[in-house]
Amino acid sequence: MKLPSAEDFFVFDINKSEFLEDYRRITTGGKNAVNAYTRLCSHLLLKDKSFSDFVHDTLIYSEQPLTEKYLITKNPSILTAISYDLERIREICSLSASDVKKYMSEALGRDLSGLPEYEKGDFRYTAEYFIDRCKRNGSGVFARYKAFVYNEAKKSLIPVEKPDPVKLSDLKRYETQRKQIVDNTLCFVHGKPACNTLLYGDRGTGKSSTVKALLNEFPSLRMIRLDKTQISAVFDLYEKLSSVPLYFIIFIDDLCFSEDDDGFFVLKQALEGSLSAKPDNVLIYATTNRRHIIKETNANRTENYVHKSDAVDDNMSLSERFGLFVTFSAPNKEQFTDIAKKIAADRGIDIDDKIIEAGVERFALKRGGRSPRIAKQYVDILEGRLSLGLEIY
Repeated sequence: MKLPSAEDFFVFDINKSEFLEDYRRITTGGKNAVNAYTRLCSHLLLKDKSFSDFVHDTLIYSEQPLTEKYLITKNPSILTAISYDLERIREICSLSASDVKKYMSEALGRDLSGLPEYEKGDFRYTAEYFIDRCKRNGSGVFARYKAFVYNEAKKSLIPVEKPDPVKLSDLKRYETQRKQIVDNTLCFVHGKPACNTLLYGDRGTGKSSTVKALLNEFPSLRMIRLDKTQISAVFDLYEKLSSVPLYFIIFIDDLCFSEDDDGFFVLKQALEGSLSAKPDNVLIYATTNRRHIIKETNANRTENYVHKSDAVDDNMSLSERFGLFVTFSAPNKEQFTDIAKKIAADRGIDIDDKIIEAGVERFALKRGGRSPRIAKQYVDILEGRLSLGLEIY
């Protein structure tokens, strides 16, 4: 009996994957074959997956630069290469655990039929399936994760294992503001003209949450959190992301600059003004609590009119480069209590509205202001106390 070979694959970057290395050890029939089989079997049983399903997941999360290139060029030779790889994968997946054990028994000259077995499954995936999957979800790390932070030292993206699960439906009021941002993002992920966006307003009004909620709204969207001290990495990200068949938002939270901050000038160029064009699949969304993004120093305030005018011009020159400018103002008392009541209703908290109105207002007075964040914090406390039968305040 002979097993299908597993020489290097063309399209799917799995040649050094653990599963393929174990399969190769099995096909050699050497002393490591049994250990490789039991390791593979143990992994499948632990994951509760069939062999075909496991191989499928390995493929979709592999790097596929040729598939990504095919999406752009439609080169028929690449399609042939994808089909060739899949035909060899299909042969491997057609083997049952009994087939593999029989092969090893013959190769090693001893009965291995007593070894545990795994489910074979059915690998029926076509080249068209993987091409469409890559188009919708990307490949490699971008297929597995949606949110990333930037590692400046390594100039690499670090996946966020558990991104914020917040949804747009979790956020109350500010419908007009959010609609502008959602519509802009909708245009973006459909390949239509869209704008870099600046969300300005009071603390706790849901600016950052609105941006993060977009990630859970649009499947083809990916997000990279960039610290304001890392803005110089923007052009490196432009280069890395331009060839990936997905849409990326570079998210900069709490944007502000000190005087002569290099990041200010880099961001101006990144938004508009650089000789190199911004990729069509990348936008910058930023939030700020400051009307003046550049912090004024005491010296600024005492110098002449021309200096002050220059500072205003600098602020305006950056703000104007964001095509969409959306303002989030602190809610009044009526809006604030309405937010708290809607959050409580979402969570199934069934108590008199007047109790919530009085309680959330007292809570706001202690916290020194009203905001959606403070309303949510009050409901968190309320829900916890109700669940334990504690006194409500």
